[in-house]
Amino acid sequence: MQGEKLIITDNHAHVDNSRGLGAIKVAKTFYNAGGRVLILLNKPTFDGNLTRSMDILVKDIEKINKETNVKAFGLVGVHPAELTYLSKYMPLEEAKEKIIKAIDYASSLIERYDFLVGIGEVGRPHYEVDEKILKISNEILLYCMEKAKDLDSSIQIHAESSTEEQFKEFSEMAKKVGLNPERVVKHHCGDMVLEGEKYGIFPSILANRVNEDLVKKSLRFVMETDYIDDLKRPGAVLGIKTVPRITKKLLDRGIIDEDGVYKIHKENIEKIYKINLGG
Repeated sequence: MQGEKLIITDNHAHVDNSRGLGAIKVAKTFYNAGGRVLILLNKPTFDGNLTRSMDILVKDIEKINKETNVKAFGLVGVHPAELTYLSKYMPLEEAKEKIIKAIDYASSLIERYDFLVGIGEVGRPHYEVDEKILKISNEILLYCMEKAKDLDSSIQIHAESSTEEQFKEFSEMAKKVGLNPERVVKHHCGDMVLEGEKYGIFPSILANRVNEDLVKKSLRFVMETDYIDDLKRPGAVLGIKTVPRITKKLLDRGIIDEDGVYKIHKENIEKIYKINLGG
């Protein structure tokens, strides 16, 4: 099959050994569908323990890299919805400090493990919140950007639906702390490829949004599923096979060629995370 040996990367997925298929089965399913590189992020827990899921992710990535043919990398952080959860049980400033300490822990993991390539997913709730939570969310995000700059790492942002104004805002925040906007990934990112080029932010686009109209605009994006790995929610947000399946469909229809696949799945990924995927 055309493109069989090409590197295909899912830029944002989760694995869950207790609620889902688990790390090894997810990785093998992804590989058998044609996927080769997984960028994994720890899930929120909503139980007050902000670091346990980071430690679990480290072990999962080590297992995938040892026991499967998939190359796995990770980002560790505190999902922005955790602030809303914590605010039910403690003052907002106390919740902020708890999250900051967890981000410091995430940073220590990134320094320790070379397969951890950034902080994420961090940012703002995608749902409406009051001004105090929004303000503190932005303060935490700026702190995460500072840590990413110090670590020479990337950052994946979870936030409300993307707009040009949002891209401008995130670009300015990154520049304020000296972080290259090209190390900033907006997860779950509509079709904002031209806005990404304009402001330097890297769009991570759900695979089912990638079509002929999009690739005609620009190939400066990466693809994701935001796969959740929860047996009670099969295929949410997209199934783990979706990125390789849609990439192969685009190839077979002549919408992109192998150079385009190389650009999206290897060159862009290597640029964002400063990694070498070989091939």
